[in-house]
Amino acid sequence: MTAVLTGLGLSAAAGLNAWVVLLLYNGLYRLLPQEFPGPTAEWLSSQAVLTATLVLFLAEFVADKIPIVDHLWNVAQTLLRPLVGAALMGAAAPAELSLPQRAGLAAAGAIATLATHFAKSTTRLTSTAATRGWTQLALSLSEDLLALALGALCFFVPWVAAIFLGALAVLLAVERRRVVRALSVLFFRLKHPRRALTGS
Repeated sequence: MTAVLTGLGLSAAAGLNAWVVLLLYNGLYRLLPQEFPGPTAEWLSSQAVLTATLVLFLAEFVADKIPIVDHLWNVAQTLLRPLVGAALMGAAAPAELSLPQRAGLAAAGAIATLATHFAKSTTRLTSTAATRGWTQLALSLSEDLLALALGALCFFVPWVAAIFLGALAVLLAVERRRVVRALSVLFFRLKHPRRALTGS
C-alpha cells in the first residue's frame, strides 16, 4: 500500500510539472533504488530520459510563465503529463504484481496526474482573466515549487498522497462546472491561436 501511495503522490505532483517531478525521481532513484522496484524504474532513470527531461523542464520553465503561451503549452501537456504519471506509478509499483494489476495502477497514476493538471489549468485561466497575466510568473514559480515539495513529501510520507487526492477530488467535484468551462476555453485557444493572442 505504501508503494501505491508513493506512486500516486508522484503522479499527482506530475500534474503540476511533470519534468520537475521526473528530475526529483531521478535523484531519489539514485539514492534509494530499492524504493522503485517497478518495471519502468530503470528506464525512467536512463541518460536518454534524463536528457529529454532536462530539455522539457527548461522549455516549460520559460513557456509556462508567458501569458497565452502557457495555456497552449498546458494543452500539449494534457497528453504528456498523464504518460509521465503512469510511468512514475509503474516505477513505484511492487515488482510482483501481475500485468493487469500494473496496468490498472498505471491508469490510476494517469488519472491522478490529469486531476491535478485540470485543477492547475482552471486556476491558470481564472488567474489570467482576473489579472490580465500579471501573476503568471509568480504563479508558475509557485506551481514548480509545489510540484517539487508535493513529490518529495509523498515519497517520504506516503499517506499525504491519500489526503491530497481526496481533497483534490472534492474540489474538482464542487468546481466541476468551472473546470469544464476552463477546459473548453483552453482547447478553444488551441484551435484559434490568433483569437487567443488578440484576447478576443
